[in-house]
Amino acid sequence: MAQATPFQYHLEDLNPCDRREEKWRRDSRSIYKARVAHLGPVRAGRDGDASLVRVAIRGMRASNMSMKLKKIQRQEVACTTSAARPFGCMELWAGNERAHRSLELAGLEADVIAVPSGGKRGGDLSAVFSCSDNIARVVLADCVGHGYVASRVARHVHRLLHKFQDIRDTAGLLAALNDKFTLDSEKSSGALQLTTVVTGTFDGGTKEFNYAYAAHPRMLLWRGSESRFLEIGEGLENLPLGFVTGELYSEQSIRLQPGDMILAFSDGATEVRSPKGDQLSPRGFLQLAEATLANLPGPVRLAEFSSALLEGVQLHRGSSELEDDVTLLTLRLSG
Repeated sequence: MAQATPFQYHLEDLNPCDRREEKWRRDSRSIYKARVAHLGPVRAGRDGDASLVRVAIRGMRASNMSMKLKKIQRQEVACTTSAARPFGCMELWAGNERAHRSLELAGLEADVIAVPSGGKRGGDLSAVFSCSDNIARVVLADCVGHGYVASRVARHVHRLLHKFQDIRDTAGLLAALNDKFTLDSEKSSGALQLTTVVTGTFDGGTKEFNYAYAAHPRMLLWRGSESRFLEIGEGLENLPLGFVTGELYSEQSIRLQPGDMILAFSDGATEVRSPKGDQLSPRGFLQLAEATLANLPGPVRLAEFSSALLEGVQLHRGSSELEDDVTLLTLRLSG
């Protein structure tokens, strides 16, 4: 597995307008050094237990915290329209509503199952893109909160995804989303808006899957050769969208092999509680995924696996009605 390294644009590869925009982003990194009360545990979570990040996020929500940060202004210089970028993406499907969709991507099978809590729409946003150069991209975002407020934030994240969908680099996409999302949040009144995200980019030619996190639960990798699930992305927790601008995100890559599968999910799947109050936990969810896959007759269809895994989560809860939004996004190497 590749080492986690902070993403950096190569300025010489950008056109003059984009170069100026990226220079502003880097300059803002040195300005945004706010030391808020909750910054300590969030930073600790990035370097250690990802659950600390989510605990801090919930603490901010509970305190209805708002944060104003100093910002530097972009230079108002007219830019001419540059030639079209050689890399581009087209959205195949995206939504934050109750859904179950199966899609074919560049070298991948994909399946998304989403169950909002207490309504038709929720704060979990999933999106699937087909990109140039035989590349596919997936995004799963989990907006803090429930109901209408979380749904509104999810729609905003969706709009930003369209704005930045042609950024090729995985960590670069998170950096752009975070900066714009944070600045937009400053203009709104009320509590601090935070969103966790996991995004991955798959190269159908090299079979490499490049991924990055913004305080999101780690994905699970099913290694067909080992017949077990593994957590991937140690050290990649980073900060959620909306906390501070200028955050530099890190990314890692793995090469998928025949029979491999990747499972991304929102934290509603691991934090679900039984009638007695026992939380499923990340470890319990991993074991549930392994047991679910083992109990299905082969060859396993992704849609069947997603449905069976969701049923397992609901069984732990003791009800089909869940406390939090739950989304499962599963990918498998084609062929």
